[in-house]
Amino acid sequence: MKELHCKDVGFDCKGVLRAENEDELLKQAADHARTVHNVKQLDAATVTTIRSKVRTV
Repeated sequence: MKELHCKDVGFDCKGVLRAENEDELLKQAADHARTVHNVKQLDAATVTTIRSKVRTV
């Protein structure tokens, strides 16, 4: 199981995302960023940051 805390990516947010694999987690992160933080698209630097903050739980 993979887990990402939104605050670890730099947002003032208590959101925690969980998925079976990193690809699914990245999809969730993009959806969360779009719907909660009004981020239209994740740039390459943000995706790199997200990948570095993913935890295995």
